[in-house]
Parts: sequence; structure tokens; C-alpha cells
Amino acid sequence: RLLISMSERTMSASPLPTHKLLLPLLLVLCWLRAAWGAPSKEAVKQLPDLGGPLPSAQWSGFLDAGSGTALHYWLALKEEAGSHLNSTTAAANEAPLVLWLNGGPGSSSILGMLQEQGPLLIDAEGSLMRNPYSWTHLVNLLVVESPAGVGYSYCTVQGKPSTECSNTDISTAADARRALMSFFAKFPELMQNDFYIAGESYAGVYVPTLAQEVLDHAPTIKLRGVYVGDPCTDNAAQADSMDMLWYAHKYGLVPDSDFDLLWNTCGMRAPSEFARGEWSGESLDAPTLRPRRLLRRAAFATDESAPPSPPACVRAQRRFLASSSRAFSQSWPHAWLNDLTLYGMAAVATFDAPGSLNARTAAFMMRADVRKALHLEASPASSWPGPPPKWRYTSSYAACNAQAPPNTPSMVDFYRAIAPRLSRTLVFNGDTDPCVSYEGTRRAIASVGFGVRAGGEFRPWFFNATAATAQTLRDKPILFGPDLTLRDAGVQYGGSVVDYEHNLSFATVHGAGHMVPQFRPRVSLHMLSKLVTGAPLTPLWLPDDAMGNLSTSEFDAYLDRWTVEAGSPPFVPK
Repeated sequence: RLLISMSERTMSASPLPTHKLLLPLLLVLCWLRAAWGAPSKEAVKQLPDLGGPLPSAQWSGFLDAGSGTALHYWLALKEEAGSHLNSTTAAANEAPLVLWLNGGPGSSSILGMLQEQGPLLIDAEGSLMRNPYSWTHLVNLLVVESPAGVGYSYCTVQGKPSTECSNTDISTAADARRALMSFFAKFPELMQNDFYIAGESYAGVYVPTLAQEVLDHAPTIKLRGVYVGDPCTDNAAQADSMDMLWYAHKYGLVPDSDFDLLWNTCGMRAPSEFARGEWSGESLDAPTLRPRRLLRRAAFATDESAPPSPPACVRAQRRFLASSSRAFSQSWPHAWLNDLTLYGMAAVATFDAPGSLNARTAAFMMRADVRKALHLEASPASSWPGPPPKWRYTSSYAACNAQAPPNTPSMVDFYRAIAPRLSRTLVFNGDTDPCVSYEGTRRAIASVGFGVRAGGEFRPWFFNATAATAQTLRDKPILFGPDLTLRDAGVQYGGSVVDYEHNLSFATVHGAGHMVPQFRPRVSLHMLSKLVTGAPLTPLWLPDDAMGNLSTSEFDAYLDRWTVEAGSPPFVPK
């Protein structure tokens, strides 16, 4: 408007050559082209403590999820050399859009944005640093704090904005789908971009259920695939592998004799309350926002009125607790094992412990200047990431839900329905995740029932372990990329993958714990590139019959060739 009014005044003041009269109008048109139809009031112009321009254009605000529910979003466009705020590039126009969701339930997706795969991370001192492995090197990244009541997202209770919201798996998927339609109304230019939904942990429920919602009720969205890490998937398939006694025995923390006694004679189980099925703000450990873990068996109840336990069981149970950091506890102040990554540092995970990464992230997000920069003034949330004590969440499916009645559908049923309608469904799991161990996830995906592609059996895949800069190593938090080094390590083992029919794959990520983008950022970016390009992680093997018919010398030569191929372009870029 300013430029147009200036040109009108210029024309009335004195005649000018036509090309000079058109210049202001052309500037306006160029500016409109650069700004898209994006809401200018929600543009993030700068972030405190960054000390420089944003890596690419960003927006933050609220999406209308219907019935008075508003979900906070944060969008970062694909980065490109020389890009800056208010400059949208051809690369961003063409790049896929990826929605990221953290799980919980009750975990803010901004934890992913600022600790895992976003363009800016909370550094070791609580300020911001550039993420050299950000997903925005490949895609436009959208994070949404979901469901209502988490982070700065809110609902309406008795006519007033509130974070004391009640949600279910079903309502969460429907709200997220409506929020996506609200997002594309704000950013219509992205409606034609390929769209992917990604997430981890309890987002193993959010992602496939939202994918079903989009496929069934929002066909104008170009959903191409899903990317799901360390996920809640199926109660039956994951029961043992999500038990801390089982996991501690697997990794040598409990001797065979004690495990046999506790598991088979005493009937003891140590399941994570991650699978409780019903959550509230009160049921989460306030400092960690993670469900409390209890030992399950009447004989081990803490109630003094419970029947006495057999002495041998009590002794073995106490040895287990002592030898496993209280069953991989992260709320115990003396914990010496990390329940999210077995080989990672035992790090304080609480949001109220000075110096912890979560506490620094929370402090940053609650700053008044950050709330203003992200346009969060409308939220009634008094703290972050929440949720408040009266917040409620009830699981609807048989995935991390001990309350599910028999014959309740799980995510296995959802994958069976959505994978044939998508270009790519990639489910992955860190192979050192104590919280959601890979064996159960692998078993769950196998139970979808699709046949394995010929030559697609469980086989290794590789990535290029490029060097990190000294600046990155100085600034990063301890748990971000613990395998990063100053030296280029070349082609390295990334994990193993099995490919099924209907473009469904399950992959392990070697050395990664529960949050793969945080613990193995290079690998996470490599896998994302395969997802959005449709390229395989690794070559197929010969079919079983053909491989079995090779002579020993032929097999040795074949294995040499296959391994070299798997570690070379196009499977592993230089």
C-alpha cells in the first residue's frame, strides 16, 4: 500500500517516463511474490540470542482445529545459500513439506524443533546455535504442538481459553487434520507440495492415525508418506521389549539366574508406565513430563498391607533395581543409566533442574521476548511445555495402552490400511533404545502381514559419517550427536532394513536411542533424504533361491560386490 500510494503521488506531481512509473508497481509485485500468501503478522522476524539472521524464513502462530481449539505451529522453510527472511525461493516452493510431531502423550513438538532436527538448537549454554544437520536442508519443516493443552496450544473450556483440555487418540487425529487445513489456508502455495508426516515415540500413534484422517477426509493434501521413529505400535508385539527387566537382562545388567527367577517363577514385570493408556498432568512426573514406571505384581506392591513376597523374589528384585539404575529410572536423582539411550551419558532430564537441556529449553520458550517473537501472546499457558495437572489424555487403540480391551485395533491395522495408499512408509527404531526396544517394533511391522520383497530381507545400510566443525562440537549439548567427530570417518554402518510390499519398510538405526534425530543427526538426515526422494536405503539382495545356489567362491565375490555397491552412490552420497 505504501509503495502504491507513493507512485500515485509521484504521477500527480510531475510526468515521468513510463518505465519509471512502473518500477514501484513492479517492486510491489515482486514483494508479494516473495511473501507468498503467508500471514505477515505471523512472520518470525528474529529470535533472541541468535546473533544473526534466521537460516530461512519462519512463521509461528496458531491453527484453527475447530470447537475453540487452537494448535501452535512453527514453520521453517527449506534453507538455501543466501536465503533470508521474506525471501522464498524456488527451492522452498518445490521442496516437500514435513510435519513433525513429538509424542508423550504430553510432549511438545518444539522439543523436536529445538533439540533434534530443527534449523536452530538450544546449545550447551541455553542459547541458540545453527544445526548443520537440520531437516530444513532438504524440506520445509512444520512442527505443531499437539494435542491441545500441550505447550502453547489450547482449547476452550466454559467459553474461555484453557490448557486443561481432554483428548483421545481419535480427537487428536481429527483436530490435527483440521489444523492442517487451517495451515494450508494460511500457506496456499504449499498445498501443491508433497507432504509427509513424521514423529517419534507416542507419535507412533499420532502419525498413522492422522495419515488415515488426511487420506479419508482431506484428499486435497498431497500426502506421500510417513516417517515414524521408535513408535508405540502394538501392545502384543511390544509387550516384552518395553519391559525394563527384559531389557536389563538383554544387555547384561541382570544375570540369567536372577532373570529366570524373577520372570518365570516370581512373575515379575517392569513395564514402563508409558503404556498406561490414560494420562493426566498429575500422572506425569512433573519435572520430566514422563510417565512414572512401576513394578507390576501384587507381591511387589509398595502397599504395606500387601501379602508378603517370597524372600528369594524380594532379594532378586532388589538386586535388579540396584544393578539397573532403579529399572532405568530418569526421575531417581541418582540415576546412572539413561533410559532413552543405553550408551549415552546419564543426563538429568528434568525441566526444573538447573543446567539440564530440558530446563534450558523450557527457560528459553518461557521468555517474554521469545513468546513475542513467536506470536504466542494469545495462549493461556502460564508455563511451558505443560501440560497442567487437570489435562487429560485417553488412548483409543492397542498401542502403549494397557487398558485396551481385547480386539482393539492397533497401529498394525492402520499401517495395513494406509501403506498401500502411500508412496513410502518408513518405520525405524534406534537399536539401543531402552524405552521402545527395536525387537517389538520389528515384530509389529512384520505382523502387518505384507510379503517381504524378493531380496528385501533384513540387510545392512550405510551412510557417510562426515566430519563436524569444531564450532559445532563446542556449542552442541552433550546428547546431540554424541558420535560426531572432527574427522571424516567415511562410509559407516547405519543400521539394517527390511522392505515389504506396498512400500512399507522397517529399519534399525545403529547406536541410536529413543530420539534418533538427536542421537544420530547425520543418519536421520540421510534417511529423510531417502524418504522424500523415494530412493532405497540399500540395494536388494539376490532372491533366496539364487543366493542359495551360489558356490562358496561365487557367494564371496557377490558379497564383496554388494557391500561396495551398498556403500557407494546412489545409496551413499559422497
